[in-house]
Amino acid sequence: MASDLSDSDSLQVQNYLIDAFHQLYYHHLGWDQNHWQGFQIKQCPFDLMVYQSLIFELRPKAIVQTGVAGGGSLLFFAQLLDIQGADSEAKVIGIDLELSPEAQQLNHPRITLLQGNSTDPIVFTQLTALLPTGPRLISLDSDHAADHVGAELAIYSQLLALGDYLIVEDTNLNGNPVFRNFGPGPQEALKTFLSQNENFILRDDHWKKNLLSFHSWLERVT
Repeated sequence: MASDLSDSDSLQVQNYLIDAFHQLYYHHLGWDQNHWQGFQIKQCPFDLMVYQSLIFELRPKAIVQTGVAGGGSLLFFAQLLDIQGADSEAKVIGIDLELSPEAQQLNHPRITLLQGNSTDPIVFTQLTALLPTGPRLISLDSDHAADHVGAELAIYSQLLALGDYLIVEDTNLNGNPVFRNFGPGPQEALKTFLSQNENFILRDDHWKKNLLSFHSWLERVT
């Protein structure tokens, strides 16, 4: 049966439902109780599918995530590298200001944990010493304040070459559309970064097949 809605009305309804899903997911008390292979994972399943697709396309030699939490995302990434038959040099590196007891129980040969502020020059030097040559994927998911995310963008973008990917997580904060009173966060930091850097573009095509994403996906193009 044909819809009675015009194209503009249909788009408006779609956007309303997408925003409502963001709100429902973030305010549902069980979202942070999900686990991957026994380790807490805070990612929306839609975004895990995008990560899976991107990792198989890029075949990274290094996956870096700032903000480890329970460590489930790191294990998810490492096991995807195993599934695709990545060589033993391919690594997953997690950085957190304070590593949780749960994350410290991770036992996978590809995973390395670094404790400290992700923008600390000492931590950054430790990270660069661990990185193998080859494609890289970096996910920024630590402190979501705009100043911190902006500092991460400034330094971690330097680690990426043409075709590599940078994911800014939770750009839906501060009314985009969730937690309107959060204050300047990832979305605001990202807008500033993109206004000053022509080397990266948003790749919305990676997630639009799923209708929505909580994150922003950037590719280095020059």
